[in-house]
Amino acid sequence: MMKSWLKLILLLALIVPCLTLQLPKEASAAVQTIANGTPWKDVNNASFQAHAGSILQVGSTYYWYGEDKIHNSANFKAVTVYSSTNLKNWTWRSYALTTASSPELASAKIERPKVIYNEATNKYVLWAHYEDGNGYTLARVAVASSSSPIGPFTYHGSFRPNSKESRDMTIFKDTDGQAYLFSSSDNNYNLRLYKLTPDYLGIAQEMNMIYEGDHREAPAIVKKGSLYYLITSGATGWYPNQAMYSTATSLNGPWSALQPIGDPSTFYTQPAFIFTIQGSSGSNAIYVGDRWNPSALGDSRYVWLPLVLNGTSASLTYSDQIQVDADTGFVAGVNNGTLLSQGKPATAQTAQAAYPASRANDGNYQTGWVATGVTWPHWWQVDLGAVKSIKNVQISWYMYKGSEAFYKYKIETSSDNVNWTVALDRTGNTTYGFTSDSLTATARYVRINMVDADLWNNPGNWYTPQLWEVKVFGT
Repeated sequence: MMKSWLKLILLLALIVPCLTLQLPKEASAAVQTIANGTPWKDVNNASFQAHAGSILQVGSTYYWYGEDKIHNSANFKAVTVYSSTNLKNWTWRSYALTTASSPELASAKIERPKVIYNEATNKYVLWAHYEDGNGYTLARVAVASSSSPIGPFTYHGSFRPNSKESRDMTIFKDTDGQAYLFSSSDNNYNLRLYKLTPDYLGIAQEMNMIYEGDHREAPAIVKKGSLYYLITSGATGWYPNQAMYSTATSLNGPWSALQPIGDPSTFYTQPAFIFTIQGSSGSNAIYVGDRWNPSALGDSRYVWLPLVLNGTSASLTYSDQIQVDADTGFVAGVNNGTLLSQGKPATAQTAQAAYPASRANDGNYQTGWVATGVTWPHWWQVDLGAVKSIKNVQISWYMYKGSEAFYKYKIETSSDNVNWTVALDRTGNTTYGFTSDSLTATARYVRINMVDADLWNNPGNWYTPQLWEVKVFGT
C-alpha cells in the first residue's frame, strides 16, 4: 500500500508542473502583436485607410473610423469603417460618408472623423472638420448620424460652432453621457470647448477656453478615474512636432500647464486619438498617432503606443511593436532586445560644455548633445561596456517646432574603438524627427555618423549637429 501511494505522489509530481506550464499558453492566446510604422492591410490584403479617426467599442467589436487617403489627396474621398474583435485583424465594412452623401461633400475636405454613441437616441454620431475642396478658410464642423455603427450615415450639414472657426477637433463622451467638442479655433491659436446638445447633433453651450494663444491642434483626450488627460500637437502642417499634455479634474478647467510627452517629434507622429481597452484584468490606454507622408498621403502609417497614466503624469515610450489583448486589457510595448546604451559612457567629435555627449543617452527625450559648430560630417558614439549583439537603434533627431529637416547618417560599429564597420547606411534617409533601424551587428561601440542634414526650405545647412536621444537595443 505504501508503495502505491509513493507511486501516486511521484506521478502527481510529474504531471502538475506539466499542467502548470500549459497555463500561460492558454492565458496568452488572445495576445496580438502589432507592428508600428509599417503598411497595414485589412483581412482582404487591401490597404488599410483609416487616418486621423477614432475607435468605438460596441459589445465585443471595435469599429475604426478614419479618412481614406488612398487617392493621395487632402480632398475628401470617404470616411471608412473597419471592424475587429482582436484589434489586429480589421475587416472593411463600409463607407460612413462619401462624396455622394451630400452635394456639400462633392468637393470638400473631411478631416479627423470621430464617432460616439448616443443611448437616448440610439444613434451613432459622427463629427469632423469640414472645408471646401479649394482651401482651409471655411473652418467648420460637419455632423452626421446613423442607427448602425457601419452606416450609412445621414449627413446633417456643416457650420461654425457658436459662429467661431473650427479646424482640428475631437468629440468626447464623458462617463455621465454628456458629450463635448474640443475645437482648434482662431487660426489654431486657441483651443475651445463646447457642450453638445442631448442628441449630440449641435452645440448647447460654449464653455471655458482650454488653451489661449498656445497654437495647439490635433486634440486627443482620455479619462482615468476622475482625471482628464488632453494631448495636442503643435501646428506645423504635415510635419511632426512635440506633443504636449495637460490634466484637469473638470473639463471646464482649470487645466494644468502644458508638459511635453514623448520625444520632440512625438516619434514622428501626430495625435489621432486615444482609446482604452477594458478587459477582464483591467484597462489600459493606447495612444494612436498618424505618421503622415505628405508626398503620398495614402502611404501614411499608424503608430500605437502604450499611454502610461500615473497620477497627473502621462508618458510615451517608443516600441517597434505593441502587444494587445482585447479580452484582458493587456497592453505592452515590445522592443528587439533589452536597452543596452542608457547611461553608458558616451563621447562625441565635439560637444558644448552645457550639452555633453552623455545627454543623448540619459533616458530623457528632452535633453540632448550639441556639437560646438556647424561641421559635417560629425559623430557621436556610446561604449556599451562589452561586446553585444545589436538589433535595433532608435534615434530622436534634433527638430524645432516641426522644422523640415532630416539627417543623412550611418550607424557604425567597432569592437576596439579603432576599426569601424558600417553596420547600416542611412545616407538615403528622408524621415523627419525619429528613426528606428533594425540591424544585425556584434560590437562594443556604436557610432552615429551624421553625414549631413537636409533642410529643403533653407539653402544653407545652418543646423549644428545634435541629438536628443539614442537607444541601442540588443542582447
